[in-house]
Amino acid sequence: MAPPHLRSIVLPASYMNGDEADVVRYLGDLMEFISSPLPHSIITSHLNSIAGKDESAIPPLWNDWWNTDWLDKVELQPLFPESIQRLVQSIHELSLPREVTETGSVEPFRLADDQRFGMTPKKQHEVEEMCGLVKHLAAHAQAKRIVDVGAGQGYLTRNLAAAPLSFDVLALDSSDAQVEGANKRLAELERWQNKVLGKKRKERSTTAPDEPAQPNGRITRSTVFVDTESLPKVVDEWVEGEGATSVLIVGLHACGPLTPAVLRSFVAMNGREGRWKCGGLALVGCCYNRIRDIRKNIPLSQTVKNHPVSLKIESLHLHLAAQVTHNWLEDWAGFELGLRKIVFRGMLERVFGEEHKGEMYKQGLQVGRFNDEAYETWETYLERASRRLNIPLQRLQGLAKRTSTSTSTTSTPSTDHVFIRCLQFLHIIRCMMGPVIESLLLVDRWMMLRESEIDARMVNLFDQSTGSARNIALVVGF
Repeated sequence: MAPPHLRSIVLPASYMNGDEADVVRYLGDLMEFISSPLPHSIITSHLNSIAGKDESAIPPLWNDWWNTDWLDKVELQPLFPESIQRLVQSIHELSLPREVTETGSVEPFRLADDQRFGMTPKKQHEVEEMCGLVKHLAAHAQAKRIVDVGAGQGYLTRNLAAAPLSFDVLALDSSDAQVEGANKRLAELERWQNKVLGKKRKERSTTAPDEPAQPNGRITRSTVFVDTESLPKVVDEWVEGEGATSVLIVGLHACGPLTPAVLRSFVAMNGREGRWKCGGLALVGCCYNRIRDIRKNIPLSQTVKNHPVSLKIESLHLHLAAQVTHNWLEDWAGFELGLRKIVFRGMLERVFGEEHKGEMYKQGLQVGRFNDEAYETWETYLERASRRLNIPLQRLQGLAKRTSTSTSTTSTPSTDHVFIRCLQFLHIIRCMMGPVIESLLLVDRWMMLRESEIDARMVNLFDQSTGSARNIALVVGF
């Protein structure tokens, strides 16, 4: 197995000497940081739970920044407590770089106008970059067949099959609804193309004959729960009757446990003998918070499993790994609204604090989400919550007054101002931990492939400024 090098993985600056020992050291430092007392206390402290408990439940490690007035002074004199300064510095030093990787050999790919139907700019960017990468991998592997795992609504599938790429595509998804939705969306696209482009073709035919159209590839859809047994079986059935062929496995935002399942399957299928072989892999994961069987799926590499530092990943870690922080300053209004949503929900927990101690859900009090207008004022939010919980508004207002230091109507709860600022800061610092946790998950997956003597690379494929938060692809066959 060739040792990892700069092209295989891009680590933070202090780990880039270019040998495998750097990767191992980096993984160890990530684990030590995440499991150390202050980061661990922040990660595992959900805002609702903290807001609903009394002050004695606040971790002593937070004493230099919790319930102090330094947050009100930070805009005038930005002096953070020393513990927070060290924490933020470590986050910066340990988070993977997320700037787009300059691949050089991958030619830019742009969708034709008629293939952009129904796509947001974000989705268009992702599909174009993925198509360009798959085209490059397919040329290297001499592959004309693509397996699209977690194909969802079929945006990537249909563009891989459409000319000029014209791949034969096996689109897999575990949801019948997604498969039906993909078929419906494809039918809508074809109707739109016939209506809009039909006119253009008719107009063009009066001046010049049409060029022969390049045929599209074939799309085969199947509902299957991917694992090490089902994936090779469904591909076997798909290629039956064909000669020896090379197949690429791809996934654009393979959700939750699907990415670990695909990686395990790829390792099992790598080097297989038969009618087909795995010619390469291009896999972008997402939705870590939807991983349920955590012990099975995290960690994947022996390097992390056998490391002296014992790190137990929980659902709270995974929810943070899915957070998006890079665009906060670009969408300040959206950031403030999101912060208000978090604080209002936390303060509602405080309203019930004496009765439920930050665990309303255990009493069947499920609030859920509201539209944005519900968060304009604390009073508006209380009114919506009273209806959702089927609790008289007067009772909620009475409980709220018991935790208030003021009765004024403001855009934030009329309670302890310092406490609110602390909740806001806790949410922000927790979200900032997300990229560090995601870095561990990504490098652990990459290391699993390397341990199996697979020349895998991590490629920063998407531009995060487009909204593509999960922008790193695991690539084999580059």
